[in-house]
Formats: sequence, structure tokens, C-alpha cells
Amino acid sequence: MSIEPGRVDYTQFTDDDEAYLKWLESHPNGFVVNSHRSPKASYLKLHRTSCGHLRTEERSNWTTGDYIKTCSDSALVLESWAIKAADGVLDPCPNCKPY
Repeated sequence: MSIEPGRVDYTQFTDDDEAYLKWLESHPNGFVVNSHRSPKASYLKLHRTSCGHLRTEERSNWTTGDYIKTCSDSALVLESWAIKAADGVLDPCPNCKPY
């Protein structure tokens, strides 16, 4: 399967925790990449939207600190994004095992 050139099938959240949390709720089978604001190949953590690392009462700054979230219903789309954005590969979360 390939992605059409120029087609965007992901949503990126920067400085918008409310929209990010709503996206998680509306995409229960989706995927999220946690990355630095300027994505680097050394940190591209892939999670399922159901992962406990993505929402907890202990935090309230999901996209307003040092990190952003790039989200999609397809891990393949996020793999392509990681190559384009950071010349890197996704590192799957050992907790939620997205693959």
C-alpha cells in the first residue's frame, strides 16, 4: 500500500491539548507519534490511542511543552511522516505494542 503524493492523512497537534484529547476520543483505533517539537530521528515514539502513556490525570500539558503529537488512523501514514519529517523510523511503545 502506498500513500498518494501530497496527500495528508494525519493531524499534528502543537499547543492545543484540548483538540488533541478530543482526537484521541474520536479515534479509538488510531495511532499517535510523540516527538520533539522539531522532530528528530532519535525520538519518534509510536503509541496506540488507548495507551496509558497518552492520557493520565497526572499531566495536562500534552502538546504545550517540549513535545508535539502527530496522529493518524494508520501506522503506515505515520511511518511515512517519520521519514519525511525526521529521516527516521518509529519506535513502538513497549507498553501498548502498536505493531
